[in-house]
Amino acid sequence: MSPSPTGLAPLVGTTDFDAELGRLLDTLTAAQLYDIETACVERQRAHYGRRLVDALRHRTREVVADRETDSRWPVVGVVFGTCEWENGWFWETTGQVRHLDGTRSIVDLDFDDVSGLLADLSGTERLCGGERLRIDLRTGDVTVS
Repeated sequence: MSPSPTGLAPLVGTTDFDAELGRLLDTLTAAQLYDIETACVERQRAHYGRRLVDALRHRTREVVADRETDSRWPVVGVVFGTCEWENGWFWETTGQVRHLDGTRSIVDLDFDDVSGLLADLSGTERLCGGERLRIDLRTGDVTVS
């Protein structure tokens, strides 16, 4: 009998975890494995998205205070495009920010926390160029279009 997923919780962080997880995964069909992969990627995407919203709320306040934008009004949204590197497509670190007064500014947001989270979030998408990552800083919504 294979362990249940809840039965694995006490094993996390132990040397037995990989073996137990492997035994559990070996009992699943290809469709079930695909469903697990999809659920894991969705959780990663949501995790990185929440952290990115928090980081952008902080960083956009800083760039407005440092007068790096075309408006003094708070930033309410950010849009990032894609760029291609040797190892694939990633979200750019320069974004178009939208201020509460409707003004739009192009801002370099290449800060460690923001750029790292954008790279992590890129790994949860199958980017091929031309996509837009839209972050609503009021609602916390993170969407790809």
